Amino acid sequence: MLRLLRTTSFRFTIIYVFIFAGAVAALGAYLYQATFGAAAQQTDTAIDAEITLLAEIFAAQQTAASGGGALRRAMRERSAARGGGLYLLIRAPSGAVLAGNLSALPPEALSADEGFFNFTYDRPLSDVGGVDPTLPIAGAADGAAATGDSIGPFSAVAASPTDEREGRGKILRFQASADAESFFLVLVARDISDRQQLRERLRGVIAQAALATVLLGILIGLLFARTLLRRVDAVNRTARAVRRGDLTKRVAAFGGGDELDSLAVNLNAMLDQIERLMSGMREVSDNIAHDLRSPLTRIRNRLTDAIEADGEEKDRLLKATLADAERMIGTFNALLSIARIESGEGAGVMEPVDVVAIAEELAELYEPAAEEAGFEVALVSHPAPPVKGSRALISQAVANMLDNALKYAEGGSHIVISVGRNAAGAVVLSVADDGPGIPKQDRRAVLRRFVRLETSRTTPGSGLGLSLVSAIARAHGAKLSLEDAQPSGDLDDGALRGLKLSLVFPSFDGR
Repeated sequence: MLRLLRTTSFRFTIIYVFIFAGAVAALGAYLYQATFGAAAQQTDTAIDAEITLLAEIFAAQQTAASGGGALRRAMRERSAARGGGLYLLIRAPSGAVLAGNLSALPPEALSADEGFFNFTYDRPLSDVGGVDPTLPIAGAADGAAATGDSIGPFSAVAASPTDEREGRGKILRFQASADAESFFLVLVARDISDRQQLRERLRGVIAQAALATVLLGILIGLLFARTLLRRVDAVNRTARAVRRGDLTKRVAAFGGGDELDSLAVNLNAMLDQIERLMSGMREVSDNIAHDLRSPLTRIRNRLTDAIEADGEEKDRLLKATLADAERMIGTFNALLSIARIESGEGAGVMEPVDVVAIAEELAELYEPAAEEAGFEVALVSHPAPPVKGSRALISQAVANMLDNALKYAEGGSHIVISVGRNAAGAVVLSVADDGPGIPKQDRRAVLRRFVRLETSRTTPGSGLGLSLVSAIARAHGAKLSLEDAQPSGDLDDGALRGLKLSLVFPSFDGR
């Protein structure tokens, strides 16, 4: 579990979850303000409008007595109406409650200073007969008004069970004149308990939703981290196996086509290249003793003989020694070229290359050597787009293919260089001869270093020519194929099939 919590995927998931939860909370706050804020504003507007109306009723009377009577009647009418309105009319300075459905002035009103305030009050519950005690008892308010005492409309039901409610209101002083000794305190309010309960419930829902979002996000993060960690562990297991020396291990792709599968493909391609390089090193170490020991032995023996020889014999031995040294230098240069190409260092700058021009140049260059060896070189070219690559390396590959044909196409007399496009639109450059060819079972082997099918090894060469061609093909993303130059149906018994070496370059859009 601790390992899952430390994964990068889990950390990023948690960050996204909290960002999402914050966005949800911000949206909830906006909706909360847009709904309950607007409702509160409507309540305040309604209270102000009603106080203004009561003020107009009071001002329409000429005396405090007549104005007070009009206020009592207006307050009784409003108190009798069912709804959320709360009213209280008090005569000051006596403090007598003249009308309204509140039994006393809320303590919060004392510090309100004629502004809006919230307060709590006790509302009697309905009695057994179903009478709503919030309505004034008939005659109670009138009797109180006549006697001037402070008996409220709830005196008959004072012992009834009550429910604590919340209201929002405003208190205002109504005075007939600035120097009048008596005045009236008018409280107009609205019951906001249901709205407050809904508000609290919405707050709880938002908090629960945010908590559920975070918990669900953590759970999803754990599942996602576990899935990703399982795939990363597969890569780590492969890396550990490769580090221990098992270069055959590969990263398994899950087949989803996502970035991890792309990573697996690239890692496997890298491991393929590493395996090829390591195999090449092993082949070099296995073959270098056999292929270079003989020239070194000959050089040592010739130099030993040259020390004791005189005149022409010494010159002959030194010239032969120099020839062996030159061949060894050529072998080491070929090995170095293959290593540099396979490492990516020797490929150089890749740019558009005209393979048709390369084929024409090499056909002209090799024509004299081919005639001397008894071959006729023919060029068959068709229009072809440029390929992306190194002109020097592609030229080196074609030269090695021609050298291979000149050395091993015994019994043949024709070498054909062809270039053009295949049915898929790829550029194909090939060299074909009419010699003995190479058996199918040996075609992969000849691409390895120091492999020569000629067991006598009398023909000059190191067995690195086609290995270099193969390395150049991989560096260009091209495919090197070895096949019969002539289909079997076109041959008589005993006829030579020949060998056709083809480089198939991928299409290049010029970018």
